[in-house]
Amino acid sequence: MVSAKQTGMKCSICSGPATVRLEHFNLKLCPADFVRLVEQRIERAIVKFGMFDRTHRILVAVSGGKDSLSLWHALNRLGYRPDALFVRLGNSPLVDQAQAIVQKAAGSLPGKLNILDATDYSGRVSIQEVARVVRRPVCAVCGLARRYLINRFAVEHGYDVVASGHNLTDEAAALLGNLLHWHEGYLQRQWPLLPKTHPRFAAKAKPMALNYEQDIKLYAELNGIEHLADSCPFAVGATSRIYKRLLLELEQEQPGIIAAFYLGYVRREKPAQQPVPLRDCSRCSFPTTAEVCAFCRLQERFSRTQPTSAQKPCDMPQA
Repeated sequence: MVSAKQTGMKCSICSGPATVRLEHFNLKLCPADFVRLVEQRIERAIVKFGMFDRTHRILVAVSGGKDSLSLWHALNRLGYRPDALFVRLGNSPLVDQAQAIVQKAAGSLPGKLNILDATDYSGRVSIQEVARVVRRPVCAVCGLARRYLINRFAVEHGYDVVASGHNLTDEAAALLGNLLHWHEGYLQRQWPLLPKTHPRFAAKAKPMALNYEQDIKLYAELNGIEHLADSCPFAVGATSRIYKRLLLELEQEQPGIIAAFYLGYVRREKPAQQPVPLRDCSRCSFPTTAEVCAFCRLQERFSRTQPTSAQKPCDMPQA
């Protein structure tokens, strides 16, 4: 953001003093029109990809970061009335801080905040410790646990769709990684909306997918949305960060290239997704391609090392 007094810029929309220059969209905006632009792009994504409407029960997966909290805030401003779910993935000062931020946000927003503790399934042991015990990367274990628990909570509590804060920059980085490795299965599923394909799968939507990460950060600042300033410390070295860094370097040389790359993909015909034969997990009854789902296998592997510590997935506590 730059100072209008220093530049004399005029807003591209209202011609008033502009304090925001968006080189990637070739726009100069006043704060009010910038906020409206971000929200319009959220609404555009919802409508364009048929994510949901105001009659659906929406669950926002909130983490304490700028993206998910901005999404929760924006959906309410746009007339949706989502609830939210915060999943505790450990017992650390950072997790406590994230939960406190989310609870503070809930105090000024309608809808219900649900809190689910993932350590209920590991004898109060953090996801980081589970990853160490089973010898898998923390990000892989964390992602697996979050996806399973969020989906299960949404299904068991009657939500139509789970909305996450994945932004355009995130999605472009994931797209680049999947293309470089030709992960065709992931490419088929990397769409702003994953519809409900099974009675025990909730639809997954990414309403932020048309907004740059830096725009969402400024949106949070202008709206006074408190959020965690730091990214997850366990993501250091993740390949997604490498791809994002490369794209941001290109963006500096060619403003708008990230949008051109990702939007060029979603403007194409949606990749045909081959139906995957599913069966009920023998432990938790949620859909899987194997006899036991990945989350239950992870829990069993951890339980063999900590035989008295972990609950069964079917013991999910009620919110």
